Amino acid sequence: MRAMPVSASRSLSRFGSRAQRGTTLLEGLVAFLVLSLGMLCVLRVQSQLRLSSDLARQRSEAVRIAQEEVEKMRTFSVIALRAGANAYASLTSGSLSVDAGTQSGRNTGYMLTREVNAADAPAAKNANVRVAWDDRSGARQQVVLSTMITGHDPAYSGALKLIPQAKAVRSVQARSAWIPIDAKDLGDGSSAYKPVAGTNEVLLLDNLTGDVTARCTSVDLNPLAASLSAAALGPCVALQGYLLSGTVRFTAATPPDPGAANDVPLALSMAVAMQVGGPAPGCRSEARKTVRRSSAGVSRTEAVPIDATAAMLGVGEWVETGERYVAYHCVVTPAVAGGTWTGRSAIVALGWTLGFRPGERRVCRFSADLDASGAIDNNLEHPDTYVGVGTSLTNQNFLVINGTQACPAQAASVATNRVFADLATEPHQP
Repeated sequence: MRAMPVSASRSLSRFGSRAQRGTTLLEGLVAFLVLSLGMLCVLRVQSQLRLSSDLARQRSEAVRIAQEEVEKMRTFSVIALRAGANAYASLTSGSLSVDAGTQSGRNTGYMLTREVNAADAPAAKNANVRVAWDDRSGARQQVVLSTMITGHDPAYSGALKLIPQAKAVRSVQARSAWIPIDAKDLGDGSSAYKPVAGTNEVLLLDNLTGDVTARCTSVDLNPLAASLSAAALGPCVALQGYLLSGTVRFTAATPPDPGAANDVPLALSMAVAMQVGGPAPGCRSEARKTVRRSSAGVSRTEAVPIDATAAMLGVGEWVETGERYVAYHCVVTPAVAGGTWTGRSAIVALGWTLGFRPGERRVCRFSADLDASGAIDNNLEHPDTYVGVGTSLTNQNFLVINGTQACPAQAASVATNRVFADLATEPHQP
């Protein structure tokens, strides 16, 4: 093989060097192009970030302006137009511009437009607040807040500042529902109630709470509630207690009908076994009947002792309704004033026997799941045992039936007597 001449080798070397230098230049140009495109993208992203950031700040400011306008519309002080007052009647549509230089943080001008029209609801207006502005790119932007403004007199809002009173709402005769219906309103915020006729014991009850506030003596033994008066009351001893009251009805029917339980009552007394809250309360019970009589041209129904006559009470003729029962009342005095008590009430038979055999009697309590909780666990529902009682309780009623019978459910009385009340019962004694 012949060797290449030295001159030819040098020529090839010079050619390769020139080719390499061209490739390097081309690579440099490509790299510069890529770098330029990257820089352009970075500038583009930075510009977009600035625009988005600016737009977010402007939108936040627009929302604040709209909310401020809504709150201004809500702060009316009167309903009708009045000079110098912000009135509900003056809430109408309108627009105004918000100068960019009036508050720091704004770098554009805003146009606020308020649209107000009558709402479907009475005494109310629909309001739409629109705030529009031009962003950095010149595009139109806007936010809209919609609300409803009621036209209630702001004077009523002052009731929200009243200190709530932890007392019951007045019920029948503008008195607490825990006060027996035949208690006499003395006109001084209290009512007088005589648990047993023919005695001089009178209980004073607070008309608002139904709590027992005093035990008094009376100079008038007349059992009719209308005869009680403040002037007829003797000395009173203050106390802080709750009234536990109800009725005991008797029926020998088979099956027993709670809506027609008007048999002559058997002798009994009531007792409350206290578990928590104070000493055993004093209870009073009395067999009664209801009579209908006319007084000053008005027919009225009253409860009187079962053996009473109209002549005995010094009133006109009356007609007995056939309703007979035992009314009982217990005054529970918790160990701590205003405290609660826990315990169980029971009937004490006098001259008759509790049991399940013929000739014996069993006691059912009128009780129902009034709050639909799935259990009789509320003190108002007449549970087997009261827990944490902090108020007076009325209508804690019992039904005494033959010992061989089962405590009746609700349906029988409603179907046969049209008694539109829940007369369901639960076993209580023995």
